Amino acid sequence: MKKYLVIISAILLVSVISCKKGFLEEDPKGSILPQTFYKSSEDLNQATLGIAMIFNGAWNQTGGLATTYGSDDVTVFRGGNKLGFSDFDSFQANSSNDRMTNWWNYFYKTIKSSNSLIQNYPGATEATPTERNNAAGVAYFYRAISYFFLTRTWGAVPLITEPSIENNRPNVQPQEIYTLIVSDLQKAETMLPDNWTGVRNQNGVNIQPTRGSAKALLANVYLTMAGWPLKQSDKYALAAVKAKEVMDNKATWGFQLLPNFADVFAKEGKFNHEAVFGCYYNNQAPGSAWENGSQMGPLTTMAGEEGGWDEVYGEISFYNNFPAGPRKEATYQSVYYLNNNPNTAVNYMGLLHKHPYFMKYIDDISYDKATHKANDWWGSHTIFIIRYAEVLLTYAEAKAMSSAPDQSAYDAINAVRTRAGLANLTPGLPQMAFRDAVIAERGWEFAGLEPASRWFDLIRTETVGKANSNRDVSEVALAAVPNDASHTFYWAPLPVVK
Repeated sequence: MKKYLVIISAILLVSVISCKKGFLEEDPKGSILPQTFYKSSEDLNQATLGIAMIFNGAWNQTGGLATTYGSDDVTVFRGGNKLGFSDFDSFQANSSNDRMTNWWNYFYKTIKSSNSLIQNYPGATEATPTERNNAAGVAYFYRAISYFFLTRTWGAVPLITEPSIENNRPNVQPQEIYTLIVSDLQKAETMLPDNWTGVRNQNGVNIQPTRGSAKALLANVYLTMAGWPLKQSDKYALAAVKAKEVMDNKATWGFQLLPNFADVFAKEGKFNHEAVFGCYYNNQAPGSAWENGSQMGPLTTMAGEEGGWDEVYGEISFYNNFPAGPRKEATYQSVYYLNNNPNTAVNYMGLLHKHPYFMKYIDDISYDKATHKANDWWGSHTIFIIRYAEVLLTYAEAKAMSSAPDQSAYDAINAVRTRAGLANLTPGLPQMAFRDAVIAERGWEFAGLEPASRWFDLIRTETVGKANSNRDVSEVALAAVPNDASHTFYWAPLPVVK
């Protein structure tokens, strides 16, 4: 099968940044030829910030995340402009789906710009060797993470490693995609710095990927390779080793599990130390590009009765099975103000769609907690692509599956459970029971359109059909039933890109 790609021929957002005006404030200059651009440290600086800005575009709206609605934690009503989401939720999406192309386009744009930097950074003779290596590490990281989301979403996709984009590129099987991903991350973890300085470090939090980010992502990649479709069980041990490196050296990169789960998603936590890697936005910067603001919050996940867009809310069965405690309280909204009037408070059963809505992206700069009103249609909420909690849970699962669930594996998952207000996991569990407990923990920890989507866990553990068999009768009926033996509906249909 061949895929016709139409990707923007040249993208490079040249950024002018000051600490006073905020990170990712840019002054686009248009296309710049490699032979005249990649020369100095400032050229490399602008190129890496441009790549970050492009990658931001994949996450500043729910579009691409539509492909994850087949999991059992999120759903949406079937009507109007929500059909693109509902089609994935009810397993009837086709190649013309209008939502998923946001991921496809932005990930390939990120890859293209990364390819250009990788090809040209050795010629930046006016920069130091360290500056060249750091810039290349950024490019390798972004190329790897883009392909990671592409192949987990669509399976076989075009593999492009040069700046030029040609039509009729053949699709490459996941095994070859993962070979490049691993190679890129192995380079990134040697070329990236432990910490950035200047505007790339805000409140002690690294804004661009670091050596620790690369190791954490590589651990997740190995964990995924151990599951479907590759099923390379030897990768569990590699995932455990790499996650342990991050855990043992977390102070080097400033990673930690925040004591209060709600603080991760509070607007005051825009820069927080649970972020292993994130996408940062500043829609207040004058002349901001589209990719510098975010529609992920507040309106996207708010109920229509409060002025929201009703684009996603929680599935009933998953919500009912979600353990009570501070994590659940911070994950779901419990009280809703009809027409933003505190005197008309209801629970989710008082809403039109009678489903609980997610809180994670609501508390943004334009959100008024007193009235539950959003005063702007886009915001600056950080999207945490990798959180330290994921590192802990990756280690717990990988360690248990590579040998046995020893004390270190229990310590890792129990750290996450303790913060969630839960008791320690039952000791002495058999290997598969322990793994299932970790998968359940990941589902609760990352519920609600986080990039560490439950959907990807269901795919790699071959449990998509099993999870959806518990669908509440109040949900939109499934148009088709996913099959865990034949893996039907595991991958999204390849998009028609115009």
